[in-house]
Amino acid sequence: MKVPAEYVIENVFDADHFAPVHGLDRRPRLSVRPAENGVLCVEGDLDMARPNRWQTGEPEGDPATARFRALVFSPNLVATELGSPGEPNVVITAATPAGDGMSVVRVTVAVPTRRAAGPATVREVASLVSGSRTAFEQDAVIWEHLDTSVVPRYTEGDDLVLTYRAYCRRFGVDG
Repeated sequence: MKVPAEYVIENVFDADHFAPVHGLDRRPRLSVRPAENGVLCVEGDLDMARPNRWQTGEPEGDPATARFRALVFSPNLVATELGSPGEPNVVITAATPAGDGMSVVRVTVAVPTRRAAGPATVREVASLVSGSRTAFEQDAVIWEHLDTSVVPRYTEGDDLVLTYRAYCRRFGVDG
């Protein structure tokens, strides 16, 4: 991707991008806090027009709220949990700097092997993979056209992004 790696991981902190880029019904209310071992945790709920198949207990076609929890391990790695706290589906995103403002981005999905409702079905896994691919493609359009040479003008709603940028400086990444 033609974007520095830290911008890929920054997505989980940018509450303003979820509605216009990913088509959510509203800007999610997210909070950030330090977690164990220097990890940052971003939590909140995502309101969607209709549930994905991997959201259990929601009838197809009705509005849905999905639990969102992202554990940020560095400016290059985030594990995002979607679904119930005891049985989350996880999307792992790694962005490796590749020089000249480029990065290699890898997205992996993981589902619980043991759930109260039984093992994940092929349909649920396929939906999670498809949704992850769609979200990545939506973000990629922004990343490919992002001008990182301009001086950012942060607004009141950018508190989480500023927290992340301070976190990046701990790793020697200019924020």
